[in-house]
Amino acid sequence: MNRVLLKRTLLGLWSLWWTVVLATNLADAAQALGALDPSWPFASGNYRLIAETTARHGPPAWVNAVLFAGVLLWEATATALFWQAFARHGSAAGRQAVYRAFTVGLSLWLAFLVADEVCIAYPVEASHLRLFTSQLLTLLAIELLPEG
Repeated sequence: MNRVLLKRTLLGLWSLWWTVVLATNLADAAQALGALDPSWPFASGNYRLIAETTARHGPPAWVNAVLFAGVLLWEATATALFWQAFARHGSAAGRQAVYRAFTVGLSLWLAFLVADEVCIAYPVEASHLRLFTSQLLTLLAIELLPEG
């Protein structure tokens, strides 16, 4: 298999993954706001998960809403940057686009890992660590596999 094709495929699949994550979280936000029926199946449930995770510290409801809005913005940025990296891979600007996308994506997982520790949310921490590791491994493959 052509290594350039492998790298583009990895970038394309991560772009698609980020798109689905953003879509399910946007649907979840719409449910939380009452704009979408609660029975809608294509919603992540992550808003409820944030509320359950932060409950240990008893924040007001608006704090969870702000946290979730921040996650949505972060995910939207990662989604756009991954699609940009996919589109630009192989061009002069491609390498910078790849690093921008992975910087935003990896930093979200690290932020979640810090939040997991602050909230003593060990059951979800393993998932965030696996996503961080998977994305880091993908970046290493893109960077280290020769293309010639």
